Parts: sequence; C-alpha cells; structure tokens
Amino acid sequence: MTQNPTPVDEKIEFDREVAELEQTLSDLKQRQAEIELAQQEQIVLERQRNELKHKGSKRPEVRQELAQIRSRLEQLELTLESRLLNEWKLMWEPFWQAVRFGGLGIAIGWFISTWGR
Repeated sequence: MTQNPTPVDEKIEFDREVAELEQTLSDLKQRQAEIELAQQEQIVLERQRNELKHKGSKRPEVRQELAQIRSRLEQLELTLESRLLNEWKLMWEPFWQAVRFGGLGIAIGWFISTWGR
C-alpha cells in the first residue's frame, strides 16, 4: 500500500532539490572561474615564452625559464581539457533526459493526434 505524500513531505523534497540545484550551480560557477583563470594564465605564459624565444635561448637561465613555462603550459592544458570533460559529463544526464522525455512527448502527441481523427 502506497501513501500519498503530504504537503510537508513535498515541501521537504522540493527544498532538497532546490538545495541540490543551488550547489550544482555554485560548482559550475567555481569551475567557470577556474577555467577563466587558467586561460588567462595560459595567455600570460605564452607571451612570456614568446618574449624569451625572441631574446634567444642560448643562456642557461633563459632555457630553464622556458622549460618551466612549457611545463606549466602543459599542466594548464591538462586542467582545461579535464574541465571540458567534466562539463560534458555533467551535461550528459540532462541531455539524455531531454531526449528521452522530449521524444516520448512527441510520440504521445503524434499518437493522440492520429487517434483522435
């Protein structure tokens, strides 16, 4: 025997879902800020690398600095790529939910429109 949810239960469930959505939005905003910061740092490092290349890479300290910049750029690229994959994973479930229920709605609508004739 199933019980009908009470208005209090529905409110609690609604509040929980709102809290989850707010947390997800907060996480997305934080990731977006991290991505923007990484992109800005990447631009600055690429400029520094280009300036050092034009100065000449014969001196050991210049070569060492270029190697450090190259290493940091590789780390940033990995960070940006992993963020992109994480964003896709987050969007995967809502995407398929929309496809499933949207397609189901279209099929039901088509059935009702042809059945009613």
